[in-house]
Amino acid sequence: MTSTMDLPAEDALRWIVRRYAQLRAEHGEAIGTPPLVQPTGEFFPDAFRPDGPSVERLLRRMMGYAPVADDLGIELAFLAPDEDNAGGCGSRACGSARGASSRPTVEELEDGYRVFVSVTDVGNPDVLTTSLARVVGALVLHEAGEEVDPGDEEIAAVATGFGVLLANGAAVWAKSCGGLRMAQATALPVEEVAVALALFAAVHGVRASAVREHLGATQREAFDLAAAWAESNPLLVESLRDRPAVLASGAIDLEPVRGPLGRWLHRRKLDKELQAPVAVAPISDEKRRRLEEARALVDEVLGGE
Repeated sequence: MTSTMDLPAEDALRWIVRRYAQLRAEHGEAIGTPPLVQPTGEFFPDAFRPDGPSVERLLRRMMGYAPVADDLGIELAFLAPDEDNAGGCGSRACGSARGASSRPTVEELEDGYRVFVSVTDVGNPDVLTTSLARVVGALVLHEAGEEVDPGDEEIAAVATGFGVLLANGAAVWAKSCGGLRMAQATALPVEEVAVALALFAAVHGVRASAVREHLGATQREAFDLAAAWAESNPLLVESLRDRPAVLASGAIDLEPVRGPLGRWLHRRKLDKELQAPVAVAPISDEKRRRLEEARALVDEVLGGE
């Protein structure tokens, strides 16, 4: 079956890489190596009912997986459905599919934070965990003294392990008054969330099969394309993992998606550059080091296939 999805535009790819790199460069030690949080009983063993105490317990458990204090002061504020998120039948699918509201998910108080959750979100587990993942991303940024807007909080959520939850809420198929319709509970579209998730998996060595296991069909398609792009950019992934400040400065070189043959040809090109006579094409020590690293990373990717 031919894919109906495309990678995000180049400017969106650059923004995702740069913002992710900024978080790792400035807060990498605090972020550490987070687990990839999955929608399973292992991560969420508590019984759930659609009420305030259950939502708060769920949020507290998610905060426990994030680099924020366990005793961080929070109070929940439940919001009635509005015209942006729900229509006449009360379903998110009946409302706008444009994405999450621009309303802040978190408000800073003198002794903690007020967290906003839509009543509509509570009835759908994918949407609720996405909403709370966005909240956790916002809390991480607030606590780090960083700028907080919907896109930033979602990159922060992915970087701290909530990418699968976020992706599943980025494309939610549900019945509406007009039939089956896709709604978006994120600010970023599913293709952009998938790119951030693919970078997380590549940086932390998470197997693609483990990421895909709990993704919906639309999300898997987006992730597979994003993972192929990440595999085609081994030097970028290595820089994001070990030298994020380089990418945070804007020095980002993007390679197109390559299949196994394309990656092999790219390795041959790197080999030729490394073996070029110095008198014909002088190579600085820094460039030689980067080429050797790139060749090693391509070899590693090809060796795993």
